[in-house]
Amino acid sequence: MGNKKQYTIEKQGQMDFFDNYGIPYTGNDSVLIDYTDGVYNGNIFEFKTNINDLGKVLFQAIKYLSRMRTRGESVPANILLIDLNQTTVYLYHSEDYRKDIETVYSGAASKNNIGFTGNASAIEVYDYSEMVDSQKVKDLLKYKNFMPITIDKDTIAAWSARYYREKPKAKKGDFLGDGKGSKNNQIGEIRNPVYFKGLILPYQKPTNDEFALVMDCLNDRLDKKDLGAFYTPLPYCEKAAELVQMAVDRVPEGNDYIILDRCAGTGNLESALYDKYDKNGDELISHCIVSTYEYYEYKILFGRIGADVRAIIPPTETNIDYDSGKISNADAMSKEFIDNPLIKQYIDNEKCTIIMFENPPYRDISSNSTGVAKQQKCFVLKEMSKEVSGATLNELTNRFVWSAFHYYLRQSNDSYILFSPVKYFKNCNLVNKEFIKGYLFNREYFHATPSAISCILWANIDNHYEDVELNVFDIKNDVTTSLGSQLIKKVHRNYAATFYDKRTFSDDTNDGICCNLDGTERFSGKNLSVKKIYNTNVIGYIRASSFNFDALSRNLLRCGEYDGHGFFLRKDNYLSKIPLFVAKLVPLDNWYEKDIYATTSDGGGAYTKDQDFLKSCLIYTCLSNQNKCLSFNGSDGRYYRNELCFDTTNGDTVASADLAKMHLDEDEQTLLNLWNNIFAEAKKTANYNPAYTYGVYQITKELNTSQTIGTGNNKKTIYDYPILNGYLDTLRSKLKEYYKSHITAKMFQYELLK
Repeated sequence: MGNKKQYTIEKQGQMDFFDNYGIPYTGNDSVLIDYTDGVYNGNIFEFKTNINDLGKVLFQAIKYLSRMRTRGESVPANILLIDLNQTTVYLYHSEDYRKDIETVYSGAASKNNIGFTGNASAIEVYDYSEMVDSQKVKDLLKYKNFMPITIDKDTIAAWSARYYREKPKAKKGDFLGDGKGSKNNQIGEIRNPVYFKGLILPYQKPTNDEFALVMDCLNDRLDKKDLGAFYTPLPYCEKAAELVQMAVDRVPEGNDYIILDRCAGTGNLESALYDKYDKNGDELISHCIVSTYEYYEYKILFGRIGADVRAIIPPTETNIDYDSGKISNADAMSKEFIDNPLIKQYIDNEKCTIIMFENPPYRDISSNSTGVAKQQKCFVLKEMSKEVSGATLNELTNRFVWSAFHYYLRQSNDSYILFSPVKYFKNCNLVNKEFIKGYLFNREYFHATPSAISCILWANIDNHYEDVELNVFDIKNDVTTSLGSQLIKKVHRNYAATFYDKRTFSDDTNDGICCNLDGTERFSGKNLSVKKIYNTNVIGYIRASSFNFDALSRNLLRCGEYDGHGFFLRKDNYLSKIPLFVAKLVPLDNWYEKDIYATTSDGGGAYTKDQDFLKSCLIYTCLSNQNKCLSFNGSDGRYYRNELCFDTTNGDTVASADLAKMHLDEDEQTLLNLWNNIFAEAKKTANYNPAYTYGVYQITKELNTSQTIGTGNNKKTIYDYPILNGYLDTLRSKLKEYYKSHITAKMFQYELLK
């Protein structure tokens, strides 16, 4: 109780202080940010009921400033420590603690602060209960005054993100530059601060080599979409180098060989080839030919390994064809690059073995309007489209893979060591070659979200595999750690090819309505490509397209999805179709389960005979918040009732009537009891409409109302009906457990997942 009381006094004193000095502490202008006690203009506040150790409190404020620096936030020039009981303000200047502020700290800022050795003597001490001192404090708060920070490897990514966020049209060269005398002669914001004048110090180093490991994070938004580049972490580079060594061992006696990387970035992959030698004593790095499309990466690549590799393309800055931050004659998808004489001389030499070693960009060009516009100019795409069709063409990785085997790998002793998501093998069928060895890595360390990426050594020998086994490696303490192995199985048919219900009925009419992705009615707009079928036997619409799990590949709506790609659910067969929707929602908790599975119809319709499985999918569907069937009055004058829920207030739904015929086990009864609790609370809400039939999604969307207070990291959501919200949270957790215990194994058994 004592601690709580002290906190209450301190909080009240803090708010009184802000109020007395006219500083807003709530709403959109809140100064209570980043867990600090406040930041206003050029001042950071740290409030204590009593300050018995100034050094300790000062160090806490310094840690906050350090965190702000690495987050790309302006660092206040003044540090104000306020002793509330003594009505005393201690003023410090941040500049006096630059070295401490420009140190990166781990853990909570409020912990382990005793014994701070910095100068803890305040510049000024004010008693804000006195009129003169109070005015001096108020004067301090009038002006924006910040300490310009040093740009380094710890800060560059956050400040670049802020720059592009606040200047949406800015390009990488505008921010990064590369000193005088470079090809584009663009100095950049970090060397000549204009927008960040007074917030950052000019960067003094002539090159950007310091930023080699985060260059992919420094691209502007458009370039991030256009390039799709990801940094390769050094521990994984070392594992991949083992595969390169195996490929080099395959080189026939008397042959020369090159190790070609068309997308080398800043050369992380190749850096792992230093101090590794072939049987003739040559260092592997000396056989590398490297290139990269992005100009600022090229500059680092050239300085980092340019002197040690056999060739870099282009070989000098003089040879660069510069184009808005790109090097047009280093575009690996162009005919000019394929015909480059530096590479061509080795490709045409029968006594030279080709080893490709690449981490290609991962990007779906169809999602990028700029990329779509460039497709017609892409030589590799035009040639690839003569052999390959469909969505496979949109993935930039696939273009690298196809072109590697088409233009570079010619003999059986040639090899390809490839970093890539597994779908190029799993469902795109781009590689039917001899598998030698492969790994599965965690993309979290590639400056991406946790998921699986493969690294496989393929020999250029025709072969066909239905599956390959990859060794799984995570990174702990900067070294790789084995997590066993994972089988990657090929898939052949998606749901649309086998399971979509394409029937039409004589009493179908086309005067119905269609829905947005959130389940609401769509009235107009582009891409209204679905037939607006109405029939009393239609109870929903499922989209379960492609092999993927992303949100755009699955949906369950009351009426047709406006852009099509799905099929209508009918009363007579909906039970056998909803497992397709459920499969798309499989919970994958471990990174090495993500991006390795696909939804597939390879197992045929065997699952439709398993009544327990269909029951489990029915229960999951009707209690899932991803089931976006709503009850509503359509613009066509019809009432659309949600039939895929268990609200029987207005009589049985199609789902509840079928569930009543089924036997529930203990776990299922628990879920139904929880649903009853949810619905009982839902009926107490202000927005409840007794004429509607509610599912979990509509309750969450329309009845579980809330308010958001605060801003930034201090945003909080306050629910109007906390009991209802608590039940909904519990349901999500229980439903996930139910999926794992009742559904997952059978999804794989019936090859709905593979």
